[in-house]
Amino acid sequence: MDIYGTYALANAYINAQSTPVKESVIWSRLRQGKKKNILGLVRKGVYMPVEINNKFIIGCNAVQDGVIAYHSALEYYLLQTQEFNELYIHSSKNFRTFEYLGETYSYKKLKFLHKVIETVDRSGYALRVTSLSQTLVDCMYNINLAGGIEELMYALSECQTNSICENDLLKCLELYDNKSLWQRAGFLFSIFNHRLNLSGGFFNKCKSAMGKNQSYIINPYFCNSFNKEWNLCIPDNLQTQLKAI
Repeated sequence: MDIYGTYALANAYINAQSTPVKESVIWSRLRQGKKKNILGLVRKGVYMPVEINNKFIIGCNAVQDGVIAYHSALEYYLLQTQEFNELYIHSSKNFRTFEYLGETYSYKKLKFLHKVIETVDRSGYALRVTSLSQTLVDCMYNINLAGGIEELMYALSECQTNSICENDLLKCLELYDNKSLWQRAGFLFSIFNHRLNLSGGFFNKCKSAMGKNQSYIINPYFCNSFNKEWNLCIPDNLQTQLKAI
């Protein structure tokens, strides 16, 4: 968001009429707002009303076209066991990690965006988050950014029946075009399909697209068992972890 957008939203929030002004005047008013504890300096050049303390809204609006992603998206959907003090944000423009109100905001680029969920709160600030379907596929692609395999499996175990769209899952998997990801997705979704109700056609597609190479669900060092159906190396304590969920 540029300085004009920041000023307009801040002005609207404190019920002041926004009118075209010179940039120097905008900066002056922003500094005055900070001095009067009306506005907070989120990062260089970006101010927001101090009343706004929702980290998801802050993350989306402190950077250009911000979208909550990976583990932070799982947290938004209440599908996590751990609450990180770091938010992962996709942006159309790279930005330096910054801190505000005890939270760290980090740039994590996504390969694509598919059906982003967007809402606007009463202040006029938008909240954008990857859809649940894309979030799960993104987290399978980069399990480290999901918070680890246990965190990802917990999220899958808590998904409500019919809460994800099979066609959207397939679209995201196709956009990644990664054979190893097809293996991981087929394996993980099959474990929880008693809740998700994905069709046989979905798993047939995963198998036809995954190729014949052996792959690893996480770092090979931790993978000491083998799933023949998905040609996938997995930790031998995975079933134990599933029972603990």
